[in-house]
Amino acid sequence: MKVYSKLDDNKITIYIEGSIDTTTSSELHDELSKLQIESLKDVELDFSKTHYVSSSGLRELLILQKRFKQGKIKIINANSNILEILTITGFTNIFDVAVESSNEVDFSVYSFKEFLFKKVEKHSNETILNDTFMDWSWSDLDKASDIIAEELINLGAKKGSHIAICGGNSLNWIATFYAIQKIGGLAILVNPLLKESEICFLSHAGDIEIFCHGIGPWLKGDYVSFFKEITNPEKSQIKNLYDITKPIDIKNKQVSPLVRNFLSSIEVRNDDPCVMIFTSGSTGVPKGVLLSSYNMLTAAKCGKEVMDLHDKDIMCLVLPLFHIFGLVASLTMALLCNTKVVIAPRVKPDVIIELTEKYKCTTIMSVPTLLIGIATSPEYSVEKIESLRFLGIGGAPISETQMLFLQKQFPNASFGIVYGLSEMSPVSVTKKNDTLEHVTKTVGKPIDLIKVQIQDVETKMECEKGQVGEIIIKGEFLMSGYYKTPIEKQDFDSDGWFHTGDLGYIDEDGYIHFAGRKKELIIRGGENIFPGEIQNLASAYKDVFAVQIIGLPDDYYGEIVGCALVLKPNVTFNEEEFKDYLKGHLAPHKIPSCIFTYDTFPLLANGKVDVLTLKKDMTSRIK
Repeated sequence: MKVYSKLDDNKITIYIEGSIDTTTSSELHDELSKLQIESLKDVELDFSKTHYVSSSGLRELLILQKRFKQGKIKIINANSNILEILTITGFTNIFDVAVESSNEVDFSVYSFKEFLFKKVEKHSNETILNDTFMDWSWSDLDKASDIIAEELINLGAKKGSHIAICGGNSLNWIATFYAIQKIGGLAILVNPLLKESEICFLSHAGDIEIFCHGIGPWLKGDYVSFFKEITNPEKSQIKNLYDITKPIDIKNKQVSPLVRNFLSSIEVRNDDPCVMIFTSGSTGVPKGVLLSSYNMLTAAKCGKEVMDLHDKDIMCLVLPLFHIFGLVASLTMALLCNTKVVIAPRVKPDVIIELTEKYKCTTIMSVPTLLIGIATSPEYSVEKIESLRFLGIGGAPISETQMLFLQKQFPNASFGIVYGLSEMSPVSVTKKNDTLEHVTKTVGKPIDLIKVQIQDVETKMECEKGQVGEIIIKGEFLMSGYYKTPIEKQDFDSDGWFHTGDLGYIDEDGYIHFAGRKKELIIRGGENIFPGEIQNLASAYKDVFAVQIIGLPDDYYGEIVGCALVLKPNVTFNEEEFKDYLKGHLAPHKIPSCIFTYDTFPLLANGKVDVLTLKKDMTSRIK
């Protein structure tokens, strides 16, 4: 929450950003106590950026009114939800209340379950989703998610159940997500490129009970063996499978009255944890990020205000929904704005060009690699992509040369650089009128309800402007924590700052400059890869004595995985056999692109591997 005021003659306007609830009401009390309102003629509370007022918040407003003896305090720009709260409590008789000029509903006060209900109530038959084969309206999404919810309940799902969704983007993936929200379960989002052993590990890390599987590599292989492996009780906690590739008969199938009543009886609140997204620490061990609908809907609301999305836009959905960037900054942001979403059946440049031309898509949220692929595709022409007006870029840095090229290839589009984390996204965004230097050399300014500080890695003190340190953040849509993770591995400090592990600095104008990663994270075409996981696996290979996994620069992917090996004495090393070994345990994007052998690694004076020297040598050896 943020409180600031503007004094004009005998009138003060107090602006409150964020939510006034149990946790922030004391902060509001302290801020309001500093204001000398007793002698003023008018006091005005501007709620244009206030999302919610709880009972404890109402109490603080009463105390403020008690202090002001000149008449009623004016509340302006109250959204419909706050107006409803003030009306129910009779506070409209105590204050002069004016609603915001727009009729926009603040959906952050709702759970995803209520969000869908409100959208159906107001926009029932409006088309919102398309998978190139069919259109779905809000009502269709509601019916489909009801049908899936009933089938999940028949498998034993209930409020609090941990239910995984693993598959490519599809209408059914989205319907399954909302079905889980209706039940009050925890939707656990799983990368469909993971191997059986990786999914078994996540089943324990996230206590997965039901595994909803869509389109994935298993459909092309021995899927019977795949599903047998991930449901083996000796290796996995998954008890039931649910196929989300099967057609949903939304026109003819009806949910039983008993199930409908049961679903209606389940209370889901906006602050309940409802999504788990796996990330990794510097050790490569996945951690489950716990997010609520409030986290994600608030993040989407703040993000769309910067990106200026509206109901006339058409978004081409290319980012995977198991990533925070795809779920929040693409799908949820679009649904919030009633922006029609066209789901790309395959994330290939020629496919995206075809969809953009056919559906007149106006916006794409993507990674640099894909946009460069579109711009250099044989199928590209200015005429085919001329409808695009906004392109959001995240997941990896983009150079000035690349941006100049993209601006030339997408002449009608503005660009926004997005910085975010699984734990909170977005954090910062460049704006429409920012300069080329801002877009290529910064990750923008923090969006509403976000606080960013740069902390000296050694002293833990706040850095001066322009000084590089660790990026630490606070905000209303920051995760609640990591699931079942020891307190020492929860990346919060005692003051509530979340430590991102990223390095950067803030300039005099408030823009954040990304300067690297404190943790040894490799970002390959927008995919986060942690060296520890690969390093541990490679170390177990029969011929290997020592391993270093390092991100190496690449013109197309931004970074690729480089592997440096010291071999055991007197072995004959076969690179293809080594790669086959890794492929049996790792997703394809984690397999090293370059493998180099060394007699010994260069060392620092303290005996540690000199990673910078090693990286420089490996880079010089790339063909």
